[in-house]
Amino acid sequence: MVPSDWKLANLVPIFKTGKRELVENYRPISLLPVISKVLERCVLAGLKDHLHHKISLFQHGFLAGRSCVTQLTSVLDYIGAQLDAGRQTDVIYLDMSKAFDKVDHAKLLDKLCQFGIAGSLHDWFKSYLHDRKQRVTVLGATSEQLSVTSGVPQGSLLGLMLFLLFVNDLPDTVSSSTAACYADDTKVLRTLNSATDCAALQADLNSLVDWSESSGLLFNKKKCKCQRIARKKSPQAFQYSINGAVLETCESEKDLGVWVSSNLSWDKQIYEQCTKANKLLGFVQRASKSIQSMRTH
Repeated sequence: MVPSDWKLANLVPIFKTGKRELVENYRPISLLPVISKVLERCVLAGLKDHLHHKISLFQHGFLAGRSCVTQLTSVLDYIGAQLDAGRQTDVIYLDMSKAFDKVDHAKLLDKLCQFGIAGSLHDWFKSYLHDRKQRVTVLGATSEQLSVTSGVPQGSLLGLMLFLLFVNDLPDTVSSSTAACYADDTKVLRTLNSATDCAALQADLNSLVDWSESSGLLFNKKKCKCQRIARKKSPQAFQYSINGAVLETCESEKDLGVWVSSNLSWDKQIYEQCTKANKLLGFVQRASKSIQSMRTH
């Protein structure tokens, strides 16, 4: 059993961007008791070796030896080779709506059984997920406690592992295309040699949509995009869709922090990084002048 006091999270809202009076412009940071994280570290250390080799090879998130770099390297190496051969590759970028908050606890516990977690340890995870509560803390004021009925515990050490186990079978739904995942960030891609390849990619996309609906992690159709990577003047222009909604086609897309263009040029990525560097340099120069002025006076 997990003590109830260890399952109470304090949420601190951190402003992201936009208007400060809109709640959706804040990112909730979950703070859990330190002692609960000590216990989670012990459980995670005992499970890590048992579970690591069972995670899909297409998953690169929060795993030792894998990262966003390994995911981007493998995908862009494949796309670059196809581009050099004069072929077109279509990439579908998929966005899950609040994936970490919508994990169904009953389904998660069933999947833990599939990974060989049973007996008293399974009972412990059931207690760990059950009857969790959270409250918001802002400027010294604290709200009433509310029950958390779904999702993996935010701000925890086990939450990331539990999410990876929950979505582990996602790449298996892709039969003929290539999937690449980083936690909830998923993309599926395929090299096009004929219209048949476009139809096959759409079929894999349909399978992913079916998986998302059965698991309860729905894709946000407005944020899902298609990108045609080719050096042809007139690339094949198949319209991919999710439940009848045609996906937006983009010339460039920010993928795991890197801007990927439709011709695999890095001009936009270089421009964005130079812009950030110039802003930081300007901040340093202004701060330096302020310090010199304070010393003078």
